[in-house]
Amino acid sequence: MSRILRHRYARLCRNRGSEASCPCAPEKPRFAAITLVSKMLLLPLLFSGHLCHAEAASEAAVKVAFLYNFFKFIEWPEPATAPNRYTLCLSSHTDFGDHLLMLEGKTVNGKPLDIARNISPKDIKSCHLIFIDTADNPGDYARELKGSPVVSVSDKAGFINQGGTIGLIQDGNRLSFEINLETANAGNTRISAQLLKLAKNILAGK
Repeated sequence: MSRILRHRYARLCRNRGSEASCPCAPEKPRFAAITLVSKMLLLPLLFSGHLCHAEAASEAAVKVAFLYNFFKFIEWPEPATAPNRYTLCLSSHTDFGDHLLMLEGKTVNGKPLDIARNISPKDIKSCHLIFIDTADNPGDYARELKGSPVVSVSDKAGFINQGGTIGLIQDGNRLSFEINLETANAGNTRISAQLLKLAKNILAGK
């Protein structure tokens, strides 16, 4: 599309008064993970209401969206903590700002999703999934959770090699993820083939 046509296209979107109803112009996104994100059905979450352009979704927002959608592709053993609801936990240094507001009132497979911030070590096993900030020594959490059904997620480099379940990683200018299937199996958590197919790397063990 020529520069003139792109300019007219963008102006048409603005004149309509609702960017949400107008397809985004083919601009190069700042965060190219949106291609992968869309495959995981994240567009309704990331682009609800006022967000149209991919670059408007910050890294923190994309990470929050990934965490929410991981719940859709994981099955926990019964009984696992609170069977009638899900709990997303965050380690003490995790700061996603206002992006967690996207998850208020959300449900997963008909079950309400609770968010527990600043989770203490003694309460870890009440979580279904926990995001561990790099400042909170993710490897220590992974060792503590070994054999439990709690799914651990971190953006710490090499997290799955330290026993973590899911590692968020940079793939060029994209956000992707890798999975330690051995850790998941040890906790009797079942990760769907759909999620495994999207993973950049899978550590299956022996």
